Amino acid sequence: VTRTFLQKNGLSLLVRSHEVKANGFEVQHDGQLVTIFSAPNYCDRMDNKGAFIRFGADMIPHFTTFEAVAHPQVASYVHPGMFY
Repeated sequence: VTRTFLQKNGLSLLVRSHEVKANGFEVQHDGQLVTIFSAPNYCDRMDNKGAFIRFGADMIPHFTTFEAVAHPQVASYVHPGMFY
Protein backbone atom coordinates (compact mmCIF):
# COMPACT_ATOMS: atom_id res chain seq x y z
CA VAL A 1 0.00 0.00 0.00
CA THR A 2 2.76 2.47 0.94
CA ARG A 3 4.82 1.77 -2.17
CA THR A 4 1.77 2.17 -4.43
CA PHE A 5 0.78 5.46 -2.78
CA LEU A 6 4.30 6.85 -3.13
CA GLN A 7 4.58 5.79 -6.77
CA LYS A 8 1.19 7.26 -7.70
CA ASN A 9 2.10 10.57 -6.07
CA GLY A 10 5.74 10.83 -7.21
CA LEU A 11 7.08 10.57 -3.67
CA SER A 12 9.87 8.56 -2.05
CA LEU A 13 8.93 8.89 1.65
CA LEU A 14 5.78 9.29 3.71
CA VAL A 15 6.11 10.93 7.14
CA ARG A 16 3.20 10.80 9.55
CA SER A 17 2.73 11.68 13.19
CA HIS A 18 0.59 11.42 16.30
CA GLU A 19 0.91 7.75 17.11
CA VAL A 20 2.84 6.86 20.27
CA LYS A 21 6.10 5.07 19.49
CA ALA A 22 8.31 3.68 22.27
CA ASN A 23 11.48 5.22 20.82
CA GLY A 24 9.77 8.40 19.58
CA PHE A 25 9.81 7.26 15.96
CA GLU A 26 9.52 4.16 13.81
CA VAL A 27 10.66 3.43 10.25
CA GLN A 28 8.63 0.83 8.35
CA HIS A 29 7.86 -0.51 4.87
CA ASP A 30 11.44 -0.77 3.63
CA GLY A 31 12.24 2.73 4.90
CA GLN A 32 9.39 4.36 2.98
CA LEU A 33 7.16 5.17 5.97
CA VAL A 34 8.22 7.11 9.07
CA THR A 35 6.04 7.71 12.13
CA ILE A 36 7.28 10.48 14.42
CA PHE A 37 5.92 11.28 17.90
CA SER A 38 7.19 14.30 19.81
CA ALA A 39 5.51 13.89 23.21
CA PRO A 40 7.72 11.95 25.65
CA ASN A 41 5.98 10.02 28.44
CA TYR A 42 2.64 10.71 26.77
CA CYS A 43 -0.07 11.66 29.29
CA ASP A 44 2.46 10.92 32.06
CA ARG A 45 1.76 7.21 31.53
CA MET A 46 3.38 5.80 28.42
CA ASP A 47 7.11 5.97 29.32
CA ASN A 48 7.94 6.60 25.64
CA LYS A 49 10.64 8.82 24.21
CA GLY A 50 9.84 11.85 22.08
CA ALA A 51 11.52 12.55 18.75
CA PHE A 52 11.82 15.05 15.95
CA ILE A 53 13.05 14.69 12.41
CA ARG A 54 15.27 16.94 10.30
CA PHE A 55 16.02 16.74 6.61
CA GLY A 56 19.30 18.04 5.22
CA ALA A 57 19.89 19.14 1.64
CA ASP A 58 20.18 15.44 0.72
CA MET A 59 16.60 14.88 2.05
CA ILE A 60 17.78 12.00 4.23
CA PRO A 61 15.88 11.96 7.55
CA HIS A 62 17.91 12.52 10.72
CA PHE A 63 16.19 11.64 14.00
CA THR A 64 16.74 13.15 17.44
CA THR A 65 15.15 11.45 20.44
CA PHE A 66 14.68 12.80 23.93
CA GLU A 67 13.33 11.80 27.33
CA ALA A 68 10.62 13.48 29.35
CA VAL A 69 11.71 16.01 31.97
CA ALA A 70 10.18 16.58 35.37
CA HIS A 71 7.34 19.07 35.47
CA PRO A 72 5.40 20.73 38.29
CA GLN A 73 3.25 18.39 40.35
CA VAL A 74 -0.13 18.96 38.75
CA ALA A 75 -2.85 16.49 37.90
CA SER A 76 -2.21 14.54 34.71
CA TYR A 77 -4.47 15.15 31.75
CA VAL A 78 -7.03 12.39 31.41
CA HIS A 79 -8.88 12.16 28.12
CA PRO A 80 -12.63 12.02 28.82
CA GLY A 81 -13.00 8.69 27.00
CA MET A 82 -9.87 6.94 28.30
CA PHE A 83 -11.60 4.81 30.93
CA TYR A 84 -14.97 4.07 29.37
